[in-house]
Amino acid sequence: MRIALASFGSLGDLHPILAIAVAAQARGHDVAVAASPNYEDNVRRAGVEFYPLRPAIPWDPIRLAYYFDMRRGPERLLREVAFAELPNTHADLRSLAKGADLLVVGELLYTAPIVAEEIGIPWMNVVLAPTSFLSASDPCVLAPAPFLYPFRHLGKWIHQLAYMAGRIQGRLWAKEFFAFRRRLGLPAGPNPIFDSKHSPYGTLAMFPSFFAKAQTDWPSSTLQTGFPYFEQPSLPVDRVVADFLGSGEPPLVFTLGSIVAHFEPDFYREAYEAAIRLQRRAILLTGCGAIRIGRSNPKILAVDYARLHEILPRSAAVVHAGGIGTCGEALRAGIPSVIIPFSFDQPDNAQRMKRLGVGEILSRRSIKATAIANKLERVLSDPSYTLRARNCANQINDDPTMDLVLDKMESLRASVE
Repeated sequence: MRIALASFGSLGDLHPILAIAVAAQARGHDVAVAASPNYEDNVRRAGVEFYPLRPAIPWDPIRLAYYFDMRRGPERLLREVAFAELPNTHADLRSLAKGADLLVVGELLYTAPIVAEEIGIPWMNVVLAPTSFLSASDPCVLAPAPFLYPFRHLGKWIHQLAYMAGRIQGRLWAKEFFAFRRRLGLPAGPNPIFDSKHSPYGTLAMFPSFFAKAQTDWPSSTLQTGFPYFEQPSLPVDRVVADFLGSGEPPLVFTLGSIVAHFEPDFYREAYEAAIRLQRRAILLTGCGAIRIGRSNPKILAVDYARLHEILPRSAAVVHAGGIGTCGEALRAGIPSVIIPFSFDQPDNAQRMKRLGVGEILSRRSIKATAIANKLERVLSDPSYTLRARNCANQINDDPTMDLVLDKMESLRASVE
């Protein structure tokens, strides 16, 4: 098969797509990945053919913080980025999918069904976090409306009402999408945010059932697999990190991922002080070289980036923003988390980690050394956090995620033929 895959977002969105691409190549398929031009090197290092995909990620810290606003961020990202550049995204997806047998896309690529129909191929969508399903049977923490979550015990009706209101609001946000379809000679169609983003050919729910069980209100075409781990190629910094890991007790790891780190530099200064307070070794993954931690300390290593699947299994705990990829890596490593959610799926992922008993949550408004140290002390002093995390790791390590994904794709090709 020729499989075209596309991802919009952070490295946490790209890595699962690359995991599928690499696994597909190992089975003998021909693959190509479209992503933001910022990530061309990441794709090519994985040995995968690259196509640029607009819109590009705006790396300006002020703009990133603007899109990660807890209440307004999702609306801003949809209206001002995803829907604002629909013609460019559509053209880039068409270029990617030309000559392909299957199109596979991540979130926010709302023209994928149109492209697939134009070219005459099936398409699938990838769901990385439970929030994307907007299930009333298993209500998530909605970043714009977290106050609804405590009412989940009243039944699904309250979230059904919330989603009805969301559909109305979503049609207003998606005006550019409906206008774009009409320019192509198509009817406006259903709400892309709620009602048409999942493919009738197959939706891949790429997280394990212990993290979120399949629900009756998920699309009937959904296949639940497990976390899609991407084994990144080696990096120049790996030797520095390996030497540090081998020189003492398991460290704490502090990371805000590839996006949040650019607009929250104070976190790393507070993390540094938290490690000093706890008298613990630490690795700070700062995300960009512009951040300066302060005085040096031989027990604390600060690097721009390192491979989580290499360092977390040899660490004591991890403090992170709750991106689904980092949650998955922490669970695979069997270590507890302290989670500081910012927006999008992060608040819900954090709550699910807490419900699993593998982590604690700290508000983004409380990023101070004392608060971080107190949360870490709690998860480190109580062995039940680590025990439950290791139990999760035991379930993950036996999960045949990529076999399930590729079997589904190959069976789809056979059914279409």
